[in-house]
Amino acid sequence: MPKKMPTQLLNIFLVLNSAIILVPDKFKGVPVIGLLLSTIYYYVVNKSDNKFKFKLFFISTSFFLILLLSILYSEDLSYAFRKLETGLSLIAYPIVFVLIYNCKEQINKSVIQTLKWVFILTLVFFLVTTFTYYFLTEPYYTFKSTIIHYHTLVDLRIIGYEIHSIYLSMHIGVAIIFLIDIIYNIKRPKVIYPVLLLILLFVFLAILNKKGPIIGLGIVGILYFIKTKTKSKTALYFLIFGGIFMLTLVFIPKFNNINRFKELVDIEGLTKNPKSSTATRLMIYKCAIIQAIESPIIGYGWGDTRDVLNECYEANPNISVRSYNTHNQFLSILLHAGVIGLFVFLYYFYYIFKFSNKNRNQLLFFLLLYFGLNMLSENILEREDGVIFYSFFINLFLFTSKLNESTET
Repeated sequence: MPKKMPTQLLNIFLVLNSAIILVPDKFKGVPVIGLLLSTIYYYVVNKSDNKFKFKLFFISTSFFLILLLSILYSEDLSYAFRKLETGLSLIAYPIVFVLIYNCKEQINKSVIQTLKWVFILTLVFFLVTTFTYYFLTEPYYTFKSTIIHYHTLVDLRIIGYEIHSIYLSMHIGVAIIFLIDIIYNIKRPKVIYPVLLLILLFVFLAILNKKGPIIGLGIVGILYFIKTKTKSKTALYFLIFGGIFMLTLVFIPKFNNINRFKELVDIEGLTKNPKSSTATRLMIYKCAIIQAIESPIIGYGWGDTRDVLNECYEANPNISVRSYNTHNQFLSILLHAGVIGLFVFLYYFYYIFKFSNKNRNQLLFFLLLYFGLNMLSENILEREDGVIFYSFFINLFLFTSKLNESTET
């Protein structure tokens, strides 16, 4: 078989993983498994004498291995193995990219740039087509009502492609980070197309109107300009654009005219409306902390956290109606594997931040920062909508850090 075949297979599955949002929910594991198998084939044909990046591989899989060990003292093994199935990409992608790293022909800058564009364009396609579909097929929906209900429709309306609006917002946030990086490094005549896509993505981010992804993106944006020492003229353009976006958030049509961001500063409202999203999260965090104190060292095991939280929820009528997860990835790992697991997870973040700075990989730094900020309000690594695209891109940029990610075109 010609040597071109392994490369072609690898590239096909890299693109499929970058376009994962267009893969039906039941088949999202297929691109991951396909990439793993095609990588092994590629490695057999192209392996080199390079030393394996064992330390990098170990760091990138460390917290997953800790969670895996916690299954040993879990009582609810069936639930634990369901969580394991969801999180398998946390070890599959590090295997993929450490193998590619040790091949004669590795992923180059052009491939990385292509994968970023594939992610951006497939996401834009998903957003535009779903919005258009809802507008055309919902019999009583006007354009305004489609805007108001879009965040609910993406979660429920298209069977097989449901995605929670918070996770769709995170996808948009990642695409915006990619576009800012592209715009920052692109030649001026070609900048118009990325800018137009950037505006469109910000419009959809405003329509979805999710606090965590928007606040996280704002923090990343501020630090990006500080860290990259952006020219004052460019910074002024983005400042104006940011101001327009904030005004859009205020005036865009909303369900019952509710401003979700007002919950963050309306302390009195938390008492009056204990079932608001912010109040609910605060009660969940309280339960998680109380239960974590009961088993601080090794936690309860990956399979038992749900039952432990439900015990606490039963005492609170405002949150006992459903089995909420912790809505905080750090608290979740604390419950799964105690302070040992949390320490390993925090060290994982520390090491990658340090590694990205050392290798001058700004994109990896800000991407991990964005995910980390969203982990303060979501369990990204425990939902398929979050864990696959998180693990794919973090490991892609981690194991290709010796390349300059930004390419002028």
